[in-house]
Amino acid sequence: ISDQKMQVFLGSQKIREYSISTGTFKTPTPLGRFEILNKQELRIGGKAPHYRMPMWQGFTKWGHGLHALPYLATARGVFWNEALNHIGQRVSHGCVRILPEDAKDLYAITQVGNSIVIHE
Repeated sequence: ISDQKMQVFLGSQKIREYSISTGTFKTPTPLGRFEILNKQELRIGGKAPHYRMPMWQGFTKWGHGLHALPYLATARGVFWNEALNHIGQRVSHGCVRILPEDAKDLYAITQVGNSIVIHE
């Protein structure tokens, strides 16, 4: 989290690295060992303003996930410039945000049950 980077490993070999945005200090991304619990090409948040979160990969029962930059239905699928400018900063409500192209890549190579380790 302190580097705002995600590293993807196959065994002990690093195969990808992405810039990310994690939770703020008030709404932190949880630390620890998790696994991908579910995957959805598009998840819609249950609370207003009902964020659209493409390439969703949930990793906690409380609703934390890895996903592409969020957008609103009224934006017709366009990612916010604000979100693009915030990659590398702690700005989310606890999820791990990834650039759209990186989220598609990650989504394609992961499976439900894969391990996730989140640390400072």
